[in-house]
Amino acid sequence: MLGKIFCVVGLAGILPLGCLAQLSEGTKVGINTGTGLDAPKSGVFWTSPAEQSGVVGDFYIDSLWHDGDVKLMKPVAQIGGHESDSIAGISIRYNVLNEELEVLADKAKKDIRVIRGSQIKSFTIRHELGDVRYLNLASNDPKGESKGFGAVLASGRVTLVKVYKPKITRPNYNPSFGTGEKNTVVRLSTAYYLLSGSGVQKVNLNKKSLLPLLADRKPEMDRYLKEHDPDFKDETQAASLIQYYNSK
Repeated sequence: MLGKIFCVVGLAGILPLGCLAQLSEGTKVGINTGTGLDAPKSGVFWTSPAEQSGVVGDFYIDSLWHDGDVKLMKPVAQIGGHESDSIAGISIRYNVLNEELEVLADKAKKDIRVIRGSQIKSFTIRHELGDVRYLNLASNDPKGESKGFGAVLASGRVTLVKVYKPKITRPNYNPSFGTGEKNTVVRLSTAYYLLSGSGVQKVNLNKKSLLPLLADRKPEMDRYLKEHDPDFKDETQAASLIQYYNSK
């Protein structure tokens, strides 16, 4: 429930994310009714998820609700007058098709709110096997042209992310023969990107694509390849290569 923890991290950096007391019941009601943040309709927490009539398929990276934290692009006013760019301890899931982070404001009432993807710098989903952090590609692109959120596989001087994007198939129903699909079908596809100080670069998990981008540390990379002989098609092994690069 959204009323778990609402944290302000701007207090001289003293308090860690998730450290403040629970919200008051009044603040919970404010959030559940879309007024929990004093933001315009183009901002955050103001509406329910957009409905997609006639659209079927996969919309979510994970359709289950998980606890998580959110880092906004900029601080927004909260009830009480202070501002914060962070929200912690909420139940979330990311809708890839709508580019919205859905927030389970009230499970009993099935009340779901959304934060527009354009308002989010990053979010973290907490799993039993480990946390997964997602970065907004646009916030790492000097031109702001890149879209989507990437799950961080390796981070440091360069960051390897796995981005989920919707692959849309339009209706192709033929009434004369009664064949085809009446609905728009959505399936998720993935792509990999390297984020660095110079921007966002789409890559393939193979030597030809990755190694030229790591050429400034060629001796170290050659040594790693000789010792480990990684399978570049395996994202875990590709991520280990990037982590090694970042450690040198």
